Parts: sequence; structure tokens; C-alpha cells
Amino acid sequence: MESNENEVLSDDKRIVELLEMLTNHQMQSQAADVNMVCGYVEAIEKQLSSMTEEIKSMRKELVSMKEDTVSKHMKEQLQKALGAVSKQCDILKEQIREVKQEICEKAEKIVERAKQKGRVALYKVAEVTGVRKKLLSIKDKVDRAVDRMESLEQSVGEYHRQQGKGSQSENPLLDGVVAEPQVEYGAELFEQYQREHGAEQVVEAVGQVARQEVGKSR
Repeated sequence: MESNENEVLSDDKRIVELLEMLTNHQMQSQAADVNMVCGYVEAIEKQLSSMTEEIKSMRKELVSMKEDTVSKHMKEQLQKALGAVSKQCDILKEQIREVKQEICEKAEKIVERAKQKGRVALYKVAEVTGVRKKLLSIKDKVDRAVDRMESLEQSVGEYHRQQGKGSQSENPLLDGVVAEPQVEYGAELFEQYQREHGAEQVVEAVGQVARQEVGKSR
């Protein structure tokens, strides 16, 4: 039985049945642990859903930006950085989907064993609550992705505001984006930096330079 990706974990029939059994056997502590795990999953899913909507919004905003306000190369790098965050978001969605399925399958097995062997089988609930380490690891990755998303969002927003101020003629933007403090090196070394350090550092580099350039124009 596959989990419905859009279904809240605590509403899954297998989880509901497990919680009912735990409650009926006065195993409130174990039931609370299961609810806690469900809460972790649901919190991560909400974060990822919110990120997906923000990515869509930022992509539209980037498309609307004029290249006389954002240099072509800078715009391309912002789009690449956003694409990297989007790809990571998809990976994290798949990871949480797999853990969610694992939780439900373990819950189902515990319920079946409990129907045959009674209360003693319910102590296997530790197999469900034991996935907390996996969830915390995913949550940490999601939090870091959210931070990078916020950095990019701020950078895109700042450049968009500069478009309205018409400050481009007085403060031309850089053609290249690399990690601070070597922002003057240009596109070639940016690509080298991207290959050496990966998407996560690229996102930070783009955000850093964007903030610096906006600061100069004020």
C-alpha cells in the first residue's frame, strides 16, 4: 500500500490504527512519540511546499527583469542558482516521501503483529519512532536550503527595486559573479568556482555579490 503524497501523515489509515491500538493499551508515551514523528514530517512537507511556491514566484520575477537593469551574465547566474535550489528541493521531497512510506509500512506491520500477539508487539513502535534521526537530518538540509532561498530572494528583490529607481546608468552592474572578495574576476573564474565548490556555495556567492552591488548603488 503506497502512501498518498498529498495526504497528511497523521491521517494515513495505518498511522491512525497504530495510534488507536497504543491508546487502547494505555501506551500514551509511545503514542506521543508517533505523533511527534508525524509532526516532523508534516513540518518538513510544509517547508518544501512553501519553497516550491517561492521558486515559481522568483522565476517569474527573474523573467520580468530587464537586462539593462541586471546584466545578462548576472541574470543567468541568478537563474542557475535558483535552479540549483529547485533541484535540491526536489531531492528533499523525494527523501521525505521515502521516509514517509517507510513509517507507514512499519506502522502497518506493527499493527498486524499486535493483532496476533497483543500488547507485546506494540513495543516494536520504536521502529517507527526510530526514523527521527533521518527526519532531523532532512530537516537540517531543508533549513539550509531555506536560508539559501532567502538569500537569493533578497538578491532578486534588491535588483528588482533598483530597476524602479533607474539607477543602472549611474551604477553599472558587474558582468561576472564569483565568491567575495574576488568579484572582479568575471565569468570564467565564476564557472571554475562553481565546478570546484558546487551549487550551495554558488547560491551564497550570487547573493553576496548582489547585496554588495545594491549597496554601492545607494
